[in-house]
Amino acid sequence: MPTSRPLFAPRFLFAALFVAAAFGATPAHAAPPDPARKAQCAAAFEEGQELEKAGRLVEARGKFVACSAEACPAVVRDECATMLPRVEASLPTIVPGLRDARGNDVVTAEVTLDGAVLTKTLDGQPIAVNPGPHTLRFVAPNETPVERQVVIRVGEKNRVITLDLEGPAQAPPGADPDKPAAPGSGPSGKRVASYVLGGLGVVSLGAFAYLGITGKSDLAGLRDGCGRTQSCAETDVDAVKTKLILGDVSLGVGVASLGVAAALFFTSGGEKKPEAAARGPVVRPVVAPLPGGGAAMIVGTF
Repeated sequence: MPTSRPLFAPRFLFAALFVAAAFGATPAHAAPPDPARKAQCAAAFEEGQELEKAGRLVEARGKFVACSAEACPAVVRDECATMLPRVEASLPTIVPGLRDARGNDVVTAEVTLDGAVLTKTLDGQPIAVNPGPHTLRFVAPNETPVERQVVIRVGEKNRVITLDLEGPAQAPPGADPDKPAAPGSGPSGKRVASYVLGGLGVVSLGAFAYLGITGKSDLAGLRDGCGRTQSCAETDVDAVKTKLILGDVSLGVGVASLGVAAALFFTSGGEKKPEAAARGPVVRPVVAPLPGGGAAMIVGTF
């Protein structure tokens, strides 16, 4: 910011101003400031300039306000009163805000900047801060703290910085909040169930292919053999019918399982896994009946 006034007044010039204030500029009807007060005003004037140069504008403003007081010598007071508007113009301000999971504004929360408390009430009023990089942290009652890294610029006024809280999971309507959720009913239960049903669907389709092929092969054998003479045993015919019926059932089970598995998988895609699932793989056996035995496979999440 261009200015004709040097940031640091030479010490000999300040000493001259101080002497003038002490001996020549004090009105005849006003008592001169005591030496201790004059020393405090002089120290505030010099410290304010040093703080301004270091970018600590909040502290610099406080020093210039202090040495602009009526109790300070007139010359020092005038110098500080001249520098104060310059610092005020450069001093940035922020308006912190916080929203809950429903989008409502949160009023009661502790806001800290680099660990120092700025406010405990979010009332929409601007707060003066020093320029530079900072860590802004919000702590609301019964909520997980949230924070953001920000860079505040010189002269930036009324910058709105609003963060969102992560709300707790909502219980279904009418559910007992003190009753633990049933296993597999949480978000990850959908994902695991989709894997299990998908495995069952694959096994069922495999059973359908096996039963369909062998059943049709056995049926063709009966037709080409005993079927020509109408001498087929009833047990042989029933076995072929059973294979074909089980094949149709396996097809229906496979299609239905895969459909439900796909629906569960895609509706649970954006949900978080529970801590138990995050610790290691989940493995589940899947068994499907076959004529004379069965088929088994292992499905799981890794």
